[in-house]
Amino acid sequence: MTDNHQRFLSHLRDSKSPVWVAAYWLNMRGHSVTIPPSSEAESHAHWRAHADRGDLFIDEDQKRIEVKCLSVNFTSPKDWPFGNNFIVCAKHSCRNASPQPLAYMTLSQDSKTAAVADVLDRNLWHVEKRIDRRYQNVSQEFYMAPLDTIKFLSLDSIPARSTP
Repeated sequence: MTDNHQRFLSHLRDSKSPVWVAAYWLNMRGHSVTIPPSSEAESHAHWRAHADRGDLFIDEDQKRIEVKCLSVNFTSPKDWPFGNNFIVCAKHSCRNASPQPLAYMTLSQDSKTAAVADVLDRNLWHVEKRIDRRYQNVSQEFYMAPLDTIKFLSLDSIPARSTP
């Protein structure tokens, strides 16, 4: 197994918790939520057999929401640490998504805030090629959205986890 594939699997496992946080938040606001099962490829060569069909789906018409989590905290555009641009997702990921997502929801590290990119604003997005620092020698094209098109939502109403 390559080092990049091991890193990918680690990131995949780490991505599950934010999906459940987003699902809970959406459910508490009246949405029915479905989270499809996932699996892990033994190697990069087998990734297609394990590619997911989306992070979560809401309501009866099963609108797709993609969920990410950053390694930094933010609460609003005022403390957004990445300037005026918002990385929506990798271009190939969005282009190959079926069904197309309704939105991309990015959680702060502490899961108290979500920044949401609405696909209806896609005509305002642009493409940038960037190095993906999570992996060795990987660069790819990303969809970027102007920060003023991103909706920031407080997730503070999710009850704190209590210890038994």
